[in-house]
Amino acid sequence: MLPPFLHALTAEARASVLSSTRSLQWSRGSLLHHSDDQAEAAYALTGGHVRLYRLGAGAREVTVSVHGPGEVLGMATLTPGSIYGLYAEAMDDVEALVLGGDNLRTLIRQHPDMAVALTAQVSRQTRHLHERLSQLVFLEVSQRLALALLQLAQESQPEGGAEQIALRGRISHQDLAYVVGSTRETITKLLGDFRGRGLLDLGYRRIVITDVQGLQDAARKPLSA
Repeated sequence: MLPPFLHALTAEARASVLSSTRSLQWSRGSLLHHSDDQAEAAYALTGGHVRLYRLGAGAREVTVSVHGPGEVLGMATLTPGSIYGLYAEAMDDVEALVLGGDNLRTLIRQHPDMAVALTAQVSRQTRHLHERLSQLVFLEVSQRLALALLQLAQESQPEGGAEQIALRGRISHQDLAYVVGSTRETITKLLGDFRGRGLLDLGYRRIVITDVQGLQDAARKPLSA
């Protein structure tokens, strides 16, 4: 999946960008970059999910955001001499178009519409981050989990729709905990509750949503309500 900003470019600008990128892959658990690495490249995700995190007290990992196909990372590269400031870890098998900072700045000078398209892309991602922070404050964990599962279902939805949706990739309980800002133990309990309500079927790192409407209801109202 190409990032939306590429579709907003002229054919000439899009061809220039694609000819300047490298397509790279990372396996689950690999780091795209460390927190203190020099920001020398930007990443446009074409497959998989990446979480950005910091290390807190006692080396505790604090997940800041999770990004999926079509999103861009590493825009700090637009400021020469900057560091990334966050760790970027592949949550599953990840593919991305990688564009060096010098090339990115040159392309922006050559194609002004690219600056507009990238600004719109980053603005959308910032809005999603604000929504995630609002969910952390105002929604119960069960609601945040239901929303996360619905988002993953949308990414996995086959053409024409389906009554049951098998989520793509290997999804662990810890992965979901990172996404919703909770603990693995809490997520395991809630998934069991969802299964007991007939909302989904579970296997080893495998989740099948069996009742989309029921999951939408769970996103609107906490299980305890």
